Amino acid sequence: MYKQISENEFNKLLNEYQQGGTYQKKESMIAKDKMKFTYDLWLQKYKGKTVHDITVEEHTKWSKEYQSWKTGNIEKI
Repeated sequence: MYKQISENEFNKLLNEYQQGGTYQKKESMIAKDKMKFTYDLWLQKYKGKTVHDITVEEHTKWSKEYQSWKTGNIEKI
């Protein structure tokens, strides 16, 4: 019924538990962080600009990309 694990795996589990989290694979961006991603944060991360720095043409193009990203990454959660 129980799986036997190595001492290293046990220490890793214990460390995760002590930090207040549950043991799970760390992904590049966890779901909780994705939920906080606004259009402005997305622009900063993926385009290197803020909403105050972009042109209307860039906004038209990139807002569609953001909506696709949001649908594929946030709304699935």
